[in-house]
Amino acid sequence: MRKISLLLTITAGVLLTACAAKPPIVAQNKTVVVNDQTFVLGGSYDKAKNKLLLTANGDPIMQGRFPPMTPTQNLNANFKDMKFKGDCYFGSVLGDQGGSFGIVASIVQSAKSSTADKCDIFIDGTKQETLYF
Repeated sequence: MRKISLLLTITAGVLLTACAAKPPIVAQNKTVVVNDQTFVLGGSYDKAKNKLLLTANGDPIMQGRFPPMTPTQNLNANFKDMKFKGDCYFGSVLGDQGGSFGIVASIVQSAKSSTADKCDIFIDGTKQETLYF
């Protein structure tokens, strides 16, 4: 009986932990055509790991983490002989700080109308699309 009780406790703990983990936030894919090449741009942001991943045609081409209290991330990559750049702004990085800092950050972002989590994607120096997370 003791073994069954222990097994049920462990199983319940594992299930609760698995249910508590939130999946990454996924941006809606956007399709662009540049120099007769079609690219499906996408990405995901894992809040728990603070990891941003940007993709082209399903391939991970750029990734990074937001430094503490820094809502911007600039990523660069070469893909299919083209230069890709992701200029990202994640207002939630500051808003999730909590406490008085989070409140002040939220007020400043609202005043600037820049609370979105987004990445502007440039290919060969030209802005092609914006991904929203």
